[in-house]
Formats: sequence, C-alpha cells, structure tokens
Amino acid sequence: MQNNKIVIITGAAGFIGSHMCELMIRKNYNVIGIDDMSTGSVDNLKNIIKNKKFVLKKKNILDLKKSEFKNKNINYIFHFAGKGDVVPSIEKPFEYVESNILVTTKILELAKNLKIKKLVYAASSSCYGINNKKLDENAKISLEHPYALSKYYGEQLVLNWFKIYKLPVNSIRIFNAYGP
Repeated sequence: MQNNKIVIITGAAGFIGSHMCELMIRKNYNVIGIDDMSTGSVDNLKNIIKNKKFVLKKKNILDLKKSEFKNKNINYIFHFAGKGDVVPSIEKPFEYVESNILVTTKILELAKNLKIKKLVYAASSSCYGINNKKLDENAKISLEHPYALSKYYGEQLVLNWFKIYKLPVNSIRIFNAYGP
C-alpha cells in the first residue's frame, strides 16, 4: 500500500461494495476489501483486482483480528457486508442474525479499536415494511421479517456505538440499488 490513506470496505465483492472499492481507489485511497465470498464475486472486482492500491481479504469478518491491521492508519470503514433478501431470512433467521448483527458488532469493535475517522453502515429500507407510500427517515418502523429486523438492529448498534463510544458513524438506509 503506497500511502497512508486507507479504507476498509466489507462486502467488497458485492454489488455496492465493489463499486465503493473502485470509487475509493479513484479518490487515491488504498483499499482493504473484505468478503467471505458467500454472495460476492471476484468478477465484480475485475477492474481493480490487480491494482496495487487494492488488497482483498477472503475471510469471514468474525475471524478478523485487530492485529491484521497493526501499523496501518485506517481512515474509514464502509460496512456493506451482510445477508440480504426476505424469504431466505424467514427460512434461516440465525444466519441473518449472525451476518447482520454479530458481524456488525465485530466491525464496530474493530472501528473503535482502530480509532477510525468514520464508519458508514449500510442499513436497509426494509425497516419500513411493505409500503407504497412516500417515505422519509421519520416514517414508522415496521419489522416484518428477520432480514428487516437484523438490518435495523445493526443500525441501532451503530448508533449506540456513536452514543456510548463517540465513534463517528453514518447509517444509510438503502432502498433499491441498481446499475452496471
């Protein structure tokens, strides 16, 4: 890694994570991408996989150790890793709790220990339930399935780490993501 501007992007091989990796490299950051490859694909990283500013760690976030980032000045963490989709969350709720709540807790602790400048969390509009109305951040929360519950609890954890530990955070409730 060439300079000291470093970001961690979880879910790096996913749709949103891979685009964020590309953006941060264009902005002259070194990127440490983390993905367990359970839903992501190396094909999403084809534009940057050989870039000297990019390192891909293929591993489960729960297996990360703070020592892996020793002597690295991590500026930001973009946390896009997690399980998505409604029906599988009903069929396998524990996987969603683990991926969207426990993994988020692990990332929050890593961010706190690394003293990062900011953590950005990818929350979900699913917390509003099935809704055809125009929505804003003050709309009623309606957790209708384990996916919505797990993403909303992840968001609450992020806001709690801000409140208790003063960890600088942003939580973004993503609606439908699309693009190339």
